Amino acid sequence: MPRLQDIPRLTTERLELETLTAAHSAGMYELWSAPQVCEHSGSAEDFTGNPIVLPARTAADSDRIIDFFTQHQSRGSAFRWAMIFRESQEFAGAIGFNSIARCSEIAYHLIPRYWGQGLMSEACRSAIRWATATIGITAIEAFIEPANVASIRLINSLGFTVTGESKDGADRYLLTTRDSSSNRAPG
Repeated sequence: MPRLQDIPRLTTERLELETLTAAHSAGMYELWSAPQVCEHSGSAEDFTGNPIVLPARTAADSDRIIDFFTQHQSRGSAFRWAMIFRESQEFAGAIGFNSIARCSEIAYHLIPRYWGQGLMSEACRSAIRWATATIGITAIEAFIEPANVASIRLINSLGFTVTGESKDGADRYLLTTRDSSSNRAPG
């Protein structure tokens, strides 16, 4: 398994996925101060386990989310990429993994003004390809609240299926990323 301290930059048609750092503070504040983003995101805590109030009231609140993923990345347990538009270099959202194991949990959030443009599908496909080819993940799970219709539509379009299990009011969706006969990741 590669070191998570060295997460590569991924490039899609419209986006660059780069390791989330303090340089993304303004974008993360815009993201996490949006009530629509927080509506289906569940609770948040900082690296020491203290709750983070969402929607974020200050940039310092969302900076604690950045620190959370920076700390977990250094330990190899979770990480986020910042989603940056290739042409304008604007921050659009964040994507990554809440856990790193044979079955890893993907999570993603997008600034509302960019919803409905197919950006998250583009980012998810790139993240899934990288994770299966580089880390050797054989399954990816996502936990989505039943009311989050757009995220369910996205995850279904990526080939995930609902498992009938749930956690904290969110349904579990699963994607088996490797065909045991061909050992090939989905495209």
